[in-house]
Amino acid sequence: MIPNKQVNNIYGYVRVSTLEQARNGSSIELQKDMITEFVKDKYNREVTEFFADEGVSGTIPILDRPESRRLTDVMDEHDVIVTTRLDRFSRSSKNLLNIMPVLEDTKVTLFFCEQFGDIPIVYPKTKEDKGLGARFDMNEITNKIMVMVLSATAEIEHGTIMDRLGDGKVDWAEKGYSIGGNGRPFGYEKVEERFGATKIRTKLVPIPKEQEVIEFMKRARKRGLGYKKISAQVESRFPDFPDFPYHKVKRVLTRKFQAKAS
Repeated sequence: MIPNKQVNNIYGYVRVSTLEQARNGSSIELQKDMITEFVKDKYNREVTEFFADEGVSGTIPILDRPESRRLTDVMDEHDVIVTTRLDRFSRSSKNLLNIMPVLEDTKVTLFFCEQFGDIPIVYPKTKEDKGLGARFDMNEITNKIMVMVLSATAEIEHGTIMDRLGDGKVDWAEKGYSIGGNGRPFGYEKVEERFGATKIRTKLVPIPKEQEVIEFMKRARKRGLGYKKISAQVESRFPDFPDFPYHKVKRVLTRKFQAKAS
Protein backbone atom coordinates (compact mmCIF):
# COMPACT_ATOMS: atom_id res chain seq x y z
CA MET A 1 0.00 0.00 0.00
CA ILE A 2 1.22 3.48 -0.84
CA PRO A 3 -0.22 6.37 1.21
CA ASN A 4 -2.34 8.84 -0.68
CA LYS A 5 -0.04 11.49 -2.20
CA GLN A 6 -2.50 14.32 -1.66
CA VAL A 7 -1.67 16.21 1.53
CA ASN A 8 -3.70 18.97 3.12
CA ASN A 9 -2.73 19.99 6.65
CA ILE A 10 0.28 18.56 8.48
CA TYR A 11 -0.18 18.46 12.24
CA GLY A 12 2.42 17.72 14.89
CA TYR A 13 1.42 16.13 18.19
CA VAL A 14 3.72 16.31 21.22
CA ARG A 15 3.16 15.20 24.79
CA VAL A 16 5.08 15.02 28.01
CA SER A 17 3.92 14.23 31.53
CA THR A 18 4.94 16.25 34.56
CA LEU A 19 6.86 13.23 35.82
CA GLU A 20 8.85 12.90 32.61
CA GLN A 21 9.55 16.65 32.44
CA ALA A 22 11.04 16.57 35.90
CA ARG A 23 12.83 13.25 35.82
CA ASN A 24 13.48 12.00 32.29
CA GLY A 25 14.40 15.26 30.61
CA SER A 26 11.73 14.74 27.94
CA SER A 27 11.34 17.96 26.02
CA ILE A 28 8.39 19.42 24.18
CA GLU A 29 10.77 21.57 22.14
CA LEU A 30 12.95 18.60 21.20
CA GLN A 31 9.89 16.70 19.98
CA LYS A 32 8.78 19.71 17.96
CA ASP A 33 12.26 20.06 16.43
CA MET A 34 12.29 16.41 15.35
CA ILE A 35 8.82 16.64 13.82
CA THR A 36 9.66 19.91 12.05
CA GLU A 37 12.80 18.37 10.55
CA PHE A 38 10.90 15.25 9.44
CA VAL A 39 8.12 17.26 7.75
CA LYS A 40 10.66 19.51 6.01
CA ASP A 41 12.61 16.52 4.68
CA LYS A 42 9.58 14.52 3.57
CA TYR A 43 7.18 17.19 2.32
CA ASN A 44 9.36 20.32 2.01
CA ARG A 45 6.75 22.12 4.09
CA GLU A 46 6.30 23.58 7.54
CA VAL A 47 4.07 22.01 10.18
CA THR A 48 0.60 23.56 9.91
CA GLU A 49 -0.03 23.47 13.65
CA PHE A 50 1.31 21.77 16.77
CA PHE A 51 -0.91 20.25 19.44
CA ALA A 52 0.92 19.92 22.77
CA ASP A 53 -0.37 18.08 25.83
CA GLU A 54 1.96 19.22 28.61
CA GLY A 55 1.81 17.51 31.98
CA VAL A 56 -0.63 14.89 30.66
CA SER A 57 -0.09 11.17 31.18
CA GLY A 58 -0.01 8.88 28.15
CA THR A 59 -2.33 6.49 29.98
CA ILE A 60 -5.19 8.97 29.59
CA PRO A 61 -7.22 8.10 26.47
CA ILE A 62 -6.46 10.19 23.38
CA LEU A 63 -10.00 11.58 23.24
CA ASP A 64 -9.84 12.63 26.91
CA ARG A 65 -6.72 14.84 26.65
CA PRO A 66 -7.31 18.51 25.78
CA GLU A 67 -4.94 18.87 22.82
CA SER A 68 -5.18 15.40 21.30
CA ARG A 69 -8.97 15.71 21.45
CA ARG A 70 -8.72 19.11 19.72
CA LEU A 71 -6.53 17.46 17.08
CA THR A 72 -9.09 14.73 16.39
CA ASP A 73 -11.78 17.42 16.16
CA VAL A 74 -9.99 19.39 13.42
CA MET A 75 -8.33 16.58 11.41
CA ASP A 76 -9.85 15.96 8.01
CA GLU A 77 -9.39 13.96 4.83
CA HIS A 78 -5.79 13.83 3.52
CA ASP A 79 -4.34 15.42 6.64
CA VAL A 80 -1.06 14.13 8.08
CA ILE A 81 -0.33 13.67 11.79
CA VAL A 82 3.28 13.32 12.94
CA THR A 83 4.44 12.46 16.44
CA THR A 84 7.87 11.23 17.55
CA ARG A 85 7.12 7.91 19.18
CA LEU A 86 4.25 5.57 19.84
CA ASP A 87 4.29 6.26 23.58
CA ARG A 88 3.97 10.02 22.95
CA PHE A 89 0.63 9.26 21.28
CA SER A 90 -0.58 6.71 23.81
CA ARG A 91 0.72 4.19 26.33
CA SER A 92 -2.40 2.02 25.99
CA SER A 93 -2.56 -0.77 23.41
CA LYS A 94 -6.35 -0.77 23.56
CA ASN A 95 -6.58 2.98 23.04
CA LEU A 96 -4.21 2.89 20.06
CA LEU A 97 -6.01 0.05 18.35
CA ASN A 98 -9.33 1.83 18.88
CA ILE A 99 -8.15 5.12 17.37
CA MET A 100 -6.40 3.61 14.31
CA PRO A 101 -9.64 2.73 12.44
CA VAL A 102 -10.95 6.26 13.15
CA LEU A 103 -7.85 7.75 11.50
CA GLU A 104 -8.15 5.32 8.57
CA ASP A 105 -11.81 6.19 8.00
CA THR A 106 -10.96 9.90 8.10
CA LYS A 107 -8.24 9.24 5.49
CA VAL A 108 -5.48 10.53 7.77
CA THR A 109 -1.84 9.44 7.56
CA LEU A 110 -0.02 8.90 10.88
CA PHE A 111 3.77 8.82 11.32
CA PHE A 112 5.94 8.08 14.36
CA CYS A 113 8.97 9.83 12.89
CA GLU A 114 11.61 8.94 15.50
CA GLN A 115 10.53 5.32 15.83
CA PHE A 116 9.60 4.34 12.25
CA GLY A 117 10.93 7.16 10.06
CA ASP A 118 8.82 7.73 6.95
CA ILE A 119 6.91 4.44 7.22
CA PRO A 120 3.28 5.38 8.00
CA ILE A 121 1.50 3.45 10.74
CA VAL A 122 -1.92 4.56 9.47
CA TYR A 123 -2.65 5.64 5.92
CA PRO A 124 -5.78 6.44 3.89
CA LYS A 125 -7.63 3.56 2.31
CA THR A 126 -8.14 3.82 -1.44
CA LYS A 127 -11.35 2.90 -3.24
CA GLU A 128 -9.83 -0.43 -4.21
CA ASP A 129 -9.36 -1.37 -0.57
CA LYS A 130 -12.76 -2.93 -0.24
CA GLY A 131 -14.19 -6.41 -0.18
CA LEU A 132 -12.11 -9.58 0.13
CA GLY A 133 -8.86 -7.92 -0.94
CA ALA A 134 -8.97 -5.50 1.98
CA ARG A 135 -8.84 -8.40 4.42
CA PHE A 136 -5.36 -9.33 3.24
CA ASP A 137 -3.68 -5.94 3.42
CA MET A 138 -0.37 -7.16 4.84
CA ASN A 139 0.88 -3.63 5.52
CA GLU A 140 -2.12 -2.96 7.70
CA ILE A 141 -1.79 -6.31 9.48
CA THR A 142 1.94 -5.76 10.06
CA ASN A 143 1.33 -2.25 11.36
CA LYS A 144 -1.27 -3.42 13.84
CA ILE A 145 0.95 -6.24 15.12
CA MET A 146 3.84 -3.80 15.48
CA VAL A 147 1.66 -1.32 17.36
CA MET A 148 0.34 -4.04 19.67
CA VAL A 149 3.83 -5.29 20.55
CA LEU A 150 5.41 -1.86 21.02
CA SER A 151 2.52 -0.38 22.96
CA ALA A 152 2.49 -3.43 25.23
CA THR A 153 6.21 -2.82 25.83
CA ALA A 154 5.47 0.84 26.63
CA GLU A 155 2.81 -0.24 29.12
CA ILE A 156 5.25 -2.63 30.82
CA GLU A 157 7.90 0.10 30.99
CA HIS A 158 5.36 2.50 32.46
CA GLY A 159 4.44 -0.09 35.06
CA THR A 160 8.09 -0.52 35.97
CA ILE A 161 8.43 3.24 36.41
CA MET A 162 5.40 3.28 38.69
CA ASP A 163 6.92 0.44 40.73
CA ARG A 164 10.07 2.50 41.14
CA LEU A 165 8.03 5.47 42.23
CA GLY A 166 6.23 3.29 44.74
CA ASP A 167 9.38 2.18 46.53
CA GLY A 168 10.96 5.63 46.47
CA LYS A 169 13.79 4.91 44.03
CA VAL A 170 13.11 7.97 41.92
CA ASP A 171 13.18 10.17 45.01
CA TRP A 172 16.65 8.85 45.76
CA ALA A 173 17.70 9.45 42.15
CA GLU A 174 16.57 13.07 42.42
CA LYS A 175 18.86 13.46 45.41
CA GLY A 176 21.80 12.24 43.33
CA TYR A 177 21.96 8.61 44.40
CA SER A 178 22.24 5.51 42.23
CA ILE A 179 19.12 3.34 41.96
CA GLY A 180 20.86 0.28 40.59
CA GLY A 181 22.85 -0.98 37.66
CA ASN A 182 26.39 -2.27 37.37
CA GLY A 183 29.34 -0.15 36.47
CA ARG A 184 29.85 3.57 36.65
CA PRO A 185 27.46 5.77 34.67
CA PHE A 186 29.31 8.13 32.38
CA GLY A 187 29.51 11.56 34.01
CA TYR A 188 29.68 10.31 37.59
CA GLU A 189 31.80 8.46 40.06
CA LYS A 190 30.22 6.26 42.71
CA VAL A 191 30.80 7.02 46.36
CA GLU A 192 29.19 4.91 49.08
CA GLU A 193 27.50 6.68 51.97
CA ARG A 194 26.31 5.03 55.16
CA PHE A 195 22.93 5.77 56.75
CA GLY A 196 22.68 4.48 60.28
CA ALA A 197 24.34 1.23 61.27
CA THR A 198 23.67 -0.89 58.19
CA LYS A 199 22.04 1.12 55.38
CA ILE A 200 24.37 2.08 52.54
CA ARG A 201 23.50 4.24 49.52
CA THR A 202 25.66 4.92 46.48
CA LYS A 203 26.07 8.62 45.80
CA LEU A 204 26.64 9.73 42.21
CA VAL A 205 29.22 12.51 42.25
CA PRO A 206 29.50 14.49 38.99
CA ILE A 207 32.82 14.40 37.13
CA PRO A 208 33.27 17.89 35.61
CA LYS A 209 35.05 16.81 32.40
CA GLU A 210 32.45 14.16 31.64
CA GLN A 211 29.57 16.47 32.54
CA GLU A 212 30.92 18.92 29.96
CA VAL A 213 30.70 16.18 27.32
CA ILE A 214 27.14 15.31 28.39
CA GLU A 215 26.01 18.92 28.09
CA PHE A 216 27.66 19.19 24.66
CA MET A 217 25.83 16.04 23.49
CA LYS A 218 22.50 17.33 24.80
CA ARG A 219 22.90 20.59 22.90
CA ALA A 220 23.88 18.72 19.74
CA ARG A 221 20.88 16.41 20.05
CA LYS A 222 18.58 19.36 20.59
CA ARG A 223 19.86 20.81 17.31
CA GLY A 224 18.66 17.60 15.65
CA LEU A 225 22.00 15.82 15.16
CA GLY A 226 22.00 12.02 15.04
CA TYR A 227 23.99 9.83 17.43
CA LYS A 228 26.71 9.06 14.88
CA LYS A 229 27.33 12.74 14.13
CA ILE A 230 27.42 13.55 17.84
CA SER A 231 29.90 10.71 18.35
CA ALA A 232 32.22 12.12 15.69
CA GLN A 233 32.00 15.62 17.14
CA VAL A 234 32.77 14.41 20.67
CA GLU A 235 35.84 12.53 19.45
CA SER A 236 37.00 15.61 17.53
CA ARG A 237 36.23 18.22 20.18
CA PHE A 238 37.30 16.40 23.36
CA PRO A 239 40.87 14.95 23.22
CA ASP A 240 40.31 13.04 26.48
CA PHE A 241 37.58 10.99 24.80
CA PRO A 242 39.05 9.79 21.47
CA ASP A 243 36.92 6.63 21.38
CA PHE A 244 33.28 7.56 21.97
CA PRO A 245 31.07 5.30 19.79
CA TYR A 246 27.57 6.33 18.79
CA HIS A 247 25.92 3.58 20.87
CA LYS A 248 27.52 5.10 23.96
CA VAL A 249 26.14 8.52 22.97
CA LYS A 250 22.67 7.01 22.65
CA ARG A 251 22.95 5.17 25.97
CA VAL A 252 23.98 8.33 27.83
CA LEU A 253 21.32 10.55 26.24
CA THR A 254 18.44 8.12 26.66
CA ARG A 255 19.12 6.75 30.12
CA LYS A 256 16.44 7.36 32.73
CA PHE A 257 16.45 8.11 36.45
CA GLN A 258 20.18 8.71 36.65
CA ALA A 259 20.70 11.65 38.98
CA LYS A 260 19.56 15.22 38.47
CA ALA A 261 22.30 16.29 36.12
CA SER A 262 22.21 13.26 33.77
